[in-house]
Amino acid sequence: MRLSSLTLCLYLLSISVFAQQKPNIVIILTDDLDAFITPKFFPELVPVVDSLQKTGINFTNGFTPFSVCCPSRAAMLSGKNAHKTKVLRNMRENGGWPAFKDDEPTALPAQLIKAGYRTAMLGKYLNRYTRDGNKLPPLPYGWTDGAVMIDHDRVPYRGQEYNLHEWSKGAKVNDTLWDSPNRKMQYYGNTADDYSTDVITRKTVSFIKDAEADDKQPFFLYVCPTAPHFPLRAAERYEAKAKERWLNTTVPVFPNSFNDYGKYATEAEKEIPLDKPTWLRDTWRKRMRQEGKGRGFYALAYRTIFHKKMPRGVTGFNHGFWYDRMGSMYAINDLVSETINALKANGEWNNTLLIFTSDNGFQFGNHGLYHKFSPYEEAIKVPLIITAGDSLRMKEGVELSEWITNLDFFPTILDLAGIDVADDVDGKSMVSLIQQNPETKYNARDYFILEYQGPGAVDSKFFGAKTLIKRMASFTSDNPSYNAIRMIMEVDESGIKTEKIFKYIEWEKEYGMVKFKSKLQNKNPELMAKIEAGNKRILKKKARVEEIETELYCITDDPYEMDNLLYYKPEQYKQTAEQMQKKLYVEIGKK
Repeated sequence: MRLSSLTLCLYLLSISVFAQQKPNIVIILTDDLDAFITPKFFPELVPVVDSLQKTGINFTNGFTPFSVCCPSRAAMLSGKNAHKTKVLRNMRENGGWPAFKDDEPTALPAQLIKAGYRTAMLGKYLNRYTRDGNKLPPLPYGWTDGAVMIDHDRVPYRGQEYNLHEWSKGAKVNDTLWDSPNRKMQYYGNTADDYSTDVITRKTVSFIKDAEADDKQPFFLYVCPTAPHFPLRAAERYEAKAKERWLNTTVPVFPNSFNDYGKYATEAEKEIPLDKPTWLRDTWRKRMRQEGKGRGFYALAYRTIFHKKMPRGVTGFNHGFWYDRMGSMYAINDLVSETINALKANGEWNNTLLIFTSDNGFQFGNHGLYHKFSPYEEAIKVPLIITAGDSLRMKEGVELSEWITNLDFFPTILDLAGIDVADDVDGKSMVSLIQQNPETKYNARDYFILEYQGPGAVDSKFFGAKTLIKRMASFTSDNPSYNAIRMIMEVDESGIKTEKIFKYIEWEKEYGMVKFKSKLQNKNPELMAKIEAGNKRILKKKARVEEIETELYCITDDPYEMDNLLYYKPEQYKQTAEQMQKKLYVEIGKK
């Protein structure tokens, strides 16, 4: 009897000690993985991810409020909206790593370091994280280990012939500087072993094995392959498989694929969607002419980037996108599989939370648009799967429909690690939603804002926004700045009150004067002085760039956002738009 009691006591003690241990956190962040098309092919592309989707927690409403790489990643690592981080695009002012580096000392890895974590970033970080001549960039603050892509002029997205900034034993120098005694630049060539997703996989497994040496120290592992971002192709071992399966298939079509005429559109409107903003109307005919085109551009990309001929059978830019994207996902399956196997083999899985997601969605010609950048559903919705070992008591085999944004990762991870979350964080902890038998009730989110400063896809030093949007090919173009809000609203329909999902968008009407707008947004002292002095020319320019065009969609009734209710039914939906605008302005601090 005494032996049984002693055994029970030891068992309960071990449970108590283990429960107090901080969990390992692993984020696998894909690049440009959409939530509308590709997940339907997960069973054959990424069967391990498909299995996690079925056995873990599958979020059917995962979003990024910022549908382009840098703003999304900055928000994920800080838990803050883009207007707070000042990362509103990829390039130039308010773009990329230079805009985020001042936030690094309070970002997720720095917070976890204080709680005793080891932190590692492997793969892509932010655009403009690059060398100054031969000088390596400063270490990103808070990361003890790293193998991070630099020199975007070498196109790291192509999977071969790229540089990694590698280090270990990174440590704090002062409150703004981080350094390592053994950092270096490592070049990877054009052999099969240099394929970037596979290199990241090997480094992920190596880090997990190395972390086992100090089993008491928890770790945060941020794994960022570039798949399926253009122009990454299939790994060499999967080229034949990809060619056989995807080269002769076409991109699935949706109601808004190269179409924007909803149920309210008249025959007279079917040449140009008059309910859309100026920039999209101005380029609509070009977009329709170029549907299915762009084969020459894609062939040029192959010659320039890969020094190879484009595979025969690619019919156009969109088809080339599709073919290469799908092929690149096979190696992602290996990455996820080997990561989980390494966690289990090294005794880490039981106390690990794993998040699989993407930085933004992707448009395959939806509304005549390619890429991302926009506030439309295809660009902001992302796959999101969370799974964990038994000790974290996470729900299993469930689909959750609550709205989750990548802002929520920051407070959720800090919550699990027992770290207080600052008041200025915009994200919302998911712990009470994802755990079995939570101690507190989860209050579901009923809105989130969307932000972007355009043009931000390329370094537009020599091009104004109008050139980028109007003159460049539709499959390479950008779009103007916007602010938007997605929100559940109560509406009265025939005397019956009901809740529906709406999206309100404000586009800048003047999509030129990029430098002036940047100075205005950043409150340039010289410009502010001229405004204060009442300079008529400056005030006129200010009024011009602040003019907006609006859209309102009922996502519940119009999921493909084809009928702008402020164009077709302005009086009926005026009050809804005003309420949403008021909430949006409160969130972004606009009077």
